[in-house]
Amino acid sequence: DMALPPPSAANDWHGVFIARVADAFARVTGGDLVAEAGLDPAALGRGAWEGRFALLTHDTQAILTYGNRFALDLWEMDWETLTRTPSRETAPEEDRAARAEIMAAVERDGFTRAYTGRRVSRTGKFFLIEHATVFTLIDEKGAGFGTGAFFKSVKRL
Repeated sequence: DMALPPPSAANDWHGVFIARVADAFARVTGGDLVAEAGLDPAALGRGAWEGRFALLTHDTQAILTYGNRFALDLWEMDWETLTRTPSRETAPEEDRAARAEIMAAVERDGFTRAYTGRRVSRTGKFFLIEHATVFTLIDEKGAGFGTGAFFKSVKRL
């Protein structure tokens, strides 16, 4: 899978990819990401990129594939850095075992609606993500293309 270039008007802020993610969210959780995130269905890509929430995805190798501007700011990364980062590295080393347990549960159950956990930015700033939805990315043919995470609540630690 080729890495996505940085979101821009030229690629509609990855609207096609965001639509696939929203479809997977509905398929797996029964929820409506567009409504929960307050997105305009006619401008999914730009709305996701500029939204006041975090939306991230990783691929089947667990390398991050997408993070909106809110997520990039939280983790203090640019697009190029984020999209070559293993997703486990978004958590502090001592919290990775707990994160791995959640990821195993998501793999088993398809999603969780109640993930709370500590994360660390590139420069070492800690923050707590609360009530995150973590969900398996499954396309209309039933093929997995990674995992997504969506959350609105962040506490600086």
